[in-house]
Amino acid sequence: MRYFASGLFLLSHGLLVLNHLGIGAALHGLGEVFFAPWAIKQKAWDLVFIAFLFGAFDLWGTLKLGFN
Repeated sequence: MRYFASGLFLLSHGLLVLNHLGIGAALHGLGEVFFAPWAIKQKAWDLVFIAFLFGAFDLWGTLKLGFN
């Protein structure tokens, strides 16, 4: 389960970067809703770190693109 969750986070962010926004956002949403609470409960700190790291990149990308 841990490797599946990690792969899902990486795949979803890769799809978002490659402009496959619909499926990337859907997979990212599944990861956040179902796997993030599980990762914290299981003390899977690598997945929690990945979520925060990519969350920072998502925020940076959003701010860099602007709101036009």
